[in-house]
Amino acid sequence: MSSRTASRVAIASASALIAGGALAIPASAQATQVGPKQYFYGQVIPATSATSLNVIQVACVGPEATGHPLPGQSVEVHQIFPPLTTTTGYTGNSAKEIDANLIYSRGTITVVTFVATLTSYDVRVAIPTSITVPCSGPGVMSFAPSPNPDNSGRPSNVDVTFQSAGV
Repeated sequence: MSSRTASRVAIASASALIAGGALAIPASAQATQVGPKQYFYGQVIPATSATSLNVIQVACVGPEATGHPLPGQSVEVHQIFPPLTTTTGYTGNSAKEIDANLIYSRGTITVVTFVATLTSYDVRVAIPTSITVPCSGPGVMSFAPSPNPDNSGRPSNVDVTFQSAGV
């Protein structure tokens, strides 16, 4: 067989395998369930790429000190494997979900506001537009394993910035 014929046969064979699915690229990975003894990190995702990660845009009217998050913003957790960073969370011995809570100060009071329960990795969950948050300033989104009865788990805490959208 000449090299030209061999090349044509190889191309035809590769085309047939691709068409038949033998060399197909696998579909995107399915979300993995949150479970015990897993490492993870949390993330706050803006509505548009024009806004930086970990910024929560807030609808604030006039001189108001508080408002509501704009729609389209979300939270998500990603499972990771060692080596780890200091912001890494750990589900501990019992967790089957991760609770996202916003923590910020209002004067001398620390406010903790529930945002979402995440049961799978790499699945975005919307930040509710019904919660009340500051129009500006710092806060923390704490992604905490639950249940955590023996305190073997630890949260992934992400610094956030509240930013008025000037609505």
